[in-house]
Amino acid sequence: MAWELVRSGHLVRSLRVAPFVTGAAAVVAFLAVRSGDTHDVITDLRVLGLLLALGSGYVLDDGAAVTLQASPYSLARRLWLRIGCAATAVIPLWTAILARFLPAAPAGDRWALGLGLTVELAAALTVIWAVAVWGRRHGFEHPGIITTPALLASLVLATSIPWAPMLVGSGPQWTPAHLRWSGILLGGICVLVAGMRDPAARWRSPAHP
Repeated sequence: MAWELVRSGHLVRSLRVAPFVTGAAAVVAFLAVRSGDTHDVITDLRVLGLLLALGSGYVLDDGAAVTLQASPYSLARRLWLRIGCAATAVIPLWTAILARFLPAAPAGDRWALGLGLTVELAAALTVIWAVAVWGRRHGFEHPGIITTPALLASLVLATSIPWAPMLVGSGPQWTPAHLRWSGILLGGICVLVAGMRDPAARWRSPAHP
């Protein structure tokens, strides 16, 4: 069924692609403005990752969600299918962006920068998708609109904590900061998976099947 939805184009047509296209256009515009200037690789990559994340926050908007509640196709499968479509667009774009910017970074730091900033992007995506999923559970057919302020507020909060600097450059705090980012990623995944559980489902005790 999933393959048929993708093959027929019904899934793509049901997605709100305008925000993602806007984010991708903003990425292209940012690259054009830079015109080959990559002296601040970390900041540039963070800005580009943020634009991709913000554009991907609307992928779980679904005006037909109420109609499909009675579908034998579970809620989790429907949402993972939408997230998968977003990932197939984000991953190639991010890979191309890394290939464009990382050569300008010091040779010894390239792998650490690429991996660390990819973790940041994955954490940001997970957070906004978790927000969107829980928005759906609370009756929002189009929760994408709340993902942008939620992500921006989270980043402002992260930068305002002096003892846990989340957004740092390469240096002695690089590894600890990205361990914290990894914690956010894992926590976001747990919240996302919990939010995907069908609202009508009930936990069952092993002793009472």
